[in-house]
Amino acid sequence: MMKADLRTELDLLNRNVDEMVRLCQCATDAGVWPAQQAARYTARLDSLRAKLNADFQELITLREHADQG
Repeated sequence: MMKADLRTELDLLNRNVDEMVRLCQCATDAGVWPAQQAARYTARLDSLRAKLNADFQELITLREHADQG
């Protein structure tokens, strides 16, 4: 995968997580989930996003160094 492809995939991942967080809020607003449950799911999504962003950034950095060397 090229660096631009990785950045595109990372952007897509972040947009999808944003959408899932919005869905959690909608479920709460509709009374499907209590606010505490939606908050737990949102925290999990944010944690997953942070881990994946860090992993992707590390991969991008490794690719940049490999391209230079």
